[in-house]
Amino acid sequence: MTQLVQPPYPMFSLNEMQRRHDRVRELMATKGLDALVISQEENLQYFVGTTSSMALNFSLTRPSVLIIPIKAPPVILTMGRGNLLASGFLKDIRGYRDLLDFPLTDLVGLFGELGLDHSAIGFELGHEQRMGIPVGGYLDLLKSLPGITPIDAGPLLHRLRMIKSGEEIACMRAAADITARARQRLFHHDKLRHGITERQVDRLMRQLILEEGGDRTAFVILQSPKPGAASPFKPDRPLERGDILAIDTGAYCGLLTIDYPRMVVLGKATDAQKKAYDAILFVNRKMTEALRPGIRCSELFAVCMDAIDQAGAKIDDPSRLTSGRMGHGMGMIITEPPSIMPSDHTILEPGMIISTEPGIRLGDVEFLYEDVHVITPEGSNRLTTESDQLHERPDF
Repeated sequence: MTQLVQPPYPMFSLNEMQRRHDRVRELMATKGLDALVISQEENLQYFVGTTSSMALNFSLTRPSVLIIPIKAPPVILTMGRGNLLASGFLKDIRGYRDLLDFPLTDLVGLFGELGLDHSAIGFELGHEQRMGIPVGGYLDLLKSLPGITPIDAGPLLHRLRMIKSGEEIACMRAAADITARARQRLFHHDKLRHGITERQVDRLMRQLILEEGGDRTAFVILQSPKPGAASPFKPDRPLERGDILAIDTGAYCGLLTIDYPRMVVLGKATDAQKKAYDAILFVNRKMTEALRPGIRCSELFAVCMDAIDQAGAKIDDPSRLTSGRMGHGMGMIITEPPSIMPSDHTILEPGMIISTEPGIRLGDVEFLYEDVHVITPEGSNRLTTESDQLHERPDF
């Protein structure tokens, strides 16, 4: 049974894509699923090897639906055939034509053709999952197929995507290197001078990521207590001398990205800023030293809190104790499971990508720092090799 084909312009190897499909079927068997229905953009990319969309999540007009039966080749219903023929690995591509209506009839017919109209079907129903089809379309599908049993496939998909392959890790390492080169250029750029606005910094960061080889920018956040600093729509608000410009950003390399910050003081760093920065590096180092297979995310959170106490600091935001975290997974998007928090007891395994992201307050100074690591059989390797120096711009 031929599952996949080799496209002319692939982003991954055929072996890598076949590994994903083989592995998801193994997980489906443990959950008693007869098929998966995939429509969320990044999940589609994961199983297809590219996108069927013209504009990713910036257009919702032409949804694609991928069905992965446990005992038959995958089939996709889409208007994006051209994209899939260029870089996608699927052999069975079905089209539909109605731009203004969900292709319910086509989809119901496909279920019947595949013998899945009385089966256990996994859908993207859980936390940190979103379907790429209208809710009404999903409900109409259930009404049209009363014999199917819908099951939440969210945990299965999280489990699958949490363990990265060598090819995925190579893309993320490249994304980290691109991000590092671009941000270091920004910190030393002659445009970073008095009068520059947050919006201009955002644009310049994105421009430099493209110049350094990034395919696009995941996001640009300016870590600041000022309202709107974390918004993707930055205000035309000038930066001020004495500000700590902490830029949290990440380049995309192909389908994968990275997420981490570095900092520059717009002026000369004060003794208080230097002391707090030394403290955050100490906490991050202690968390990094604890990374290894077998440790739980909740245990890493405890390591972080103990290190904050050792540094004589406090947690930057008390809400982290209940609704925040001190690190997280990432890959196709900037935040993926698991999370370093008290209630997440996920056990780290080789191949997982996790960030250490402590946040502290020392006196009147706050810092949120982050590095990204891949768990190895022996411990961990850091993907983010960018300088951890607290830069200064005394000429600002």
